[in-house]
Amino acid sequence: MRGSVLSVVLGAALLAAAPARAQLLESWHACVGDGEVGPLQQISGCTGVIEANREIRPHLAVAFFNRGVVYQSQGAVDRAIADYDAAARLDPRLADAFAARGGAYYAKADYAKADADYSQAIRLRPDDPDGWLGRASARAARGDAGGALADYDRAVGLAPPSAHALGQRALAYARQGDLDRALADLDRALAMRPDDAATLSQRAGVLARRGDLDRAMADYDTAIRLRPDLADARSGRAWVWIAKGDMARARADYAEAVRAAPGDARAQFNNAYALAAQGQTNAAIAGYGEAIARDPRDAGALNNRGDALMSRGDLTAALADFDQALAIRPDYGLALGNRGRVRLQLGDHAGAAADFTQVLAADPQDLAARLGRAIAYEAQGAYAEALADADVAVRQAPTSSEAFNNRCWARALAGADLDQALADCDRAVALKADAPEAYDSRGLVRLRRGEFAPAMADYEAALRLRPEMASARFGRGLAELRLGRADDGRSDLAAAASREPKIAANYARYGVTP
Repeated sequence: MRGSVLSVVLGAALLAAAPARAQLLESWHACVGDGEVGPLQQISGCTGVIEANREIRPHLAVAFFNRGVVYQSQGAVDRAIADYDAAARLDPRLADAFAARGGAYYAKADYAKADADYSQAIRLRPDDPDGWLGRASARAARGDAGGALADYDRAVGLAPPSAHALGQRALAYARQGDLDRALADLDRALAMRPDDAATLSQRAGVLARRGDLDRAMADYDTAIRLRPDLADARSGRAWVWIAKGDMARARADYAEAVRAAPGDARAQFNNAYALAAQGQTNAAIAGYGEAIARDPRDAGALNNRGDALMSRGDLTAALADFDQALAIRPDYGLALGNRGRVRLQLGDHAGAAADFTQVLAADPQDLAARLGRAIAYEAQGAYAEALADADVAVRQAPTSSEAFNNRCWARALAGADLDQALADCDRAVALKADAPEAYDSRGLVRLRRGEFAPAMADYEAALRLRPEMASARFGRGLAELRLGRADDGRSDLAAAASREPKIAANYARYGVTP
């Protein structure tokens, strides 16, 4: 609130009768935060002024406004809004009440009401940059990038020039990808306030996006020297370290960001990301959990934790995270693809196919989703659909061993066009000689062609690369039986069944039995 208003209301308090005057004056001093007054005392002081009901309406509006500001600072946003409502009713020309209520509605993500309140504050006080900046934020949140930028322009155009307004407009330019204008605004802001660590960090982020990593690093270094506890600068510098290939230093900066701002969900997320990149899966899962605890609607953190859980083999927990991420963002392609993969592993082939289909509807070039859907179709016996996806995958990725192997496997399962299946598997092996899946697929093709010795050789090659591969063990057992090596064959079949109990039933469904 403005000093002129404060002097008026305190002067009015002096005009009251002596005992009441003293009490009212004491309440006013507490209400306006005069001296060492804590939030509870300030609320009590404003309440005393309000309940005394001795003030004219504009002065009473100030008491409601001040109490609302304290409520909002304590996180009681709804109580703050109620007080701002009262202040606005008592004094419809109190611009501060509308601006503050706009901020409260923004905090509640009610951006339409925030826009309306900031608009009223601007009408009442058009020379205040905070009103323009507040409405710009609300309009940006509503997706009105043009309206937001126009408001930022108005804020920047007010005299005297505001470094804060320039920084906010730079954010808007950066969101639109206009990095040159963002950089120009930040240069102007730093000319006014060269030691502003937050603005230095912001400029470093723009420089990093432009690919100027050395200048970005220099700005981050300066920002951190000025404010070692600035989590954004630590996280930004970590990103530059990653771009420079130094994961150890990146991890150290992310850890410092968490120490500086343990309540910051983004700092926790970044730290977890670095842990995952270093192969520290359990620590990464815990870190993503910290991020989710601070922002339960962070779909990215839920997806990443699910990915880490999936890599650890905790498929049920991973599925729960992907489900939750998609409840928040139903069109989240990464989470859809990941859920499709975990559903494949859990045996929900129809669900997996549905997820991959949704991914492909948004991005038909997604090779992983194309191959994943082919596998899901194969598991359901829909070989024609699987082969159609495999054909597309080979056209999209003619140097992908996985794509050729996928098409070979689809043909092998169908038991049709085995010559082409063999050619596909040969190509898969030629492209990637250390891919056990390709040898396993070629083994099945050769079993179906009656080429038992070559089939056995392929299965042995697969097992050398992956000794625990149940399908290769089962296939070798079948080849051994066909070659008259009954004891060896039965031993391999038993070993395969101990690792994968349903393997005999699966192969029977393909028409391949001992």
